[in-house]
Amino acid sequence: MDENSVSLYETCLGGGDGKGSGMVKPEDMPLLHERLFEILSYFDEFCEKHHIRYTMAAGTCLGAVREHDFIPWDDDLDVGVLREDYDKLFELWKEYGDKERFSLYRTEEDFCAYVPVGILRSNNTTFIREFEVGLTDRNLGVKIDIEPLDEIPEDPKLRKKQKLFAYLYVLFLTRRKPRQEQKQWYLKIGANILLAILKGKKIRNWIVKKVEPQVKKYNGTGCKRLAINGLGLGSIREMTDVTEPTKMLFHGRMFNVPAEYDRYLTKIYGDYMKKPPVEKRKPLDTPNYYDLNLPYSEYLKNHSRQ
Repeated sequence: MDENSVSLYETCLGGGDGKGSGMVKPEDMPLLHERLFEILSYFDEFCEKHHIRYTMAAGTCLGAVREHDFIPWDDDLDVGVLREDYDKLFELWKEYGDKERFSLYRTEEDFCAYVPVGILRSNNTTFIREFEVGLTDRNLGVKIDIEPLDEIPEDPKLRKKQKLFAYLYVLFLTRRKPRQEQKQWYLKIGANILLAILKGKKIRNWIVKKVEPQVKKYNGTGCKRLAINGLGLGSIREMTDVTEPTKMLFHGRMFNVPAEYDRYLTKIYGDYMKKPPVEKRKPLDTPNYYDLNLPYSEYLKNHSRQ
């Protein structure tokens, strides 16, 4: 395919109706980006005000560095937060969060978010993923993922032990089978067996409580590296990436990116300034339904009448 070709997501300037099912339409992507930017801007302001350390992560960081904007086909945002500040964020949210416009979630004993990270969602939109269909106990709007970053030891034996506990922690925290495209098939089979045998909420909560201290064991001990939930989903990053971030222009505003963003992005993407093949320039998520102009609360009302 011609390297100079572009995808529809790179040429479409909007004009869609902002709703649909399956992959977000190219004509709806600019509006989705505006909705995501509203959440990110508020998150940045909240973190600045309350001294919460964060950086952009994964494709969001890549977009900031390569495009100084959203990657045209990207349909979500990711930020990383030190575990200490991650817990602080949820405590501060109870008192200071703008709950009229946004909702902040994570898995707790009596509530399952079905993902191993925090989620900040817009209350004024609807964005329902396949595993969220039918949920009525939360807002299901456009969201950004907030990754909790735990310190990891240099000692290979200690690291191996932490990763084992971290895998169990993430598995029973999400209460979902691993994605089908997971490369380590033997882990997927093992996870399916564990979830099939240990079905009860009480036993799963008990397992989470038992393994969680082992995941967080090294926080505050001066480790130089970090990983999401201590597991290493995505790329392992340096402590200074979060504690000493640099600023980068993104969609007309400055946000935090890792101090050594070149090293970080190279580790994940290789030659990150080179765009992927045209056929891969499309969203990764395929929502069951989305409406970028309709609050999820209104969607539920309309849906209940049908």
